[in-house]
Amino acid sequence: MNCSTGKTIYNTKFLAEMSLIDIHIHRNFPPDQGPQNVYECEFCGGWHLTSKSPNRNERLQEMIDSGELRLKQQARWWE
Repeated sequence: MNCSTGKTIYNTKFLAEMSLIDIHIHRNFPPDQGPQNVYECEFCGGWHLTSKSPNRNERLQEMIDSGELRLKQQARWWE
């Protein structure tokens, strides 16, 4: 299935959130850059990532606050 937005479609919110976090780990984005949240698309019914959200995703924010995201980014650097 393709979405008219051209964005990658995730079947569930959970998968979109895991992808959001994975992207932050692998691309080493600073916390305020890159995609910040997920949303359910009104066109395809799937889930997409967005960098235009006024709020950061809760799971991503928890990882930033706890330092877990930074540790995973550093570990990725050593791979």
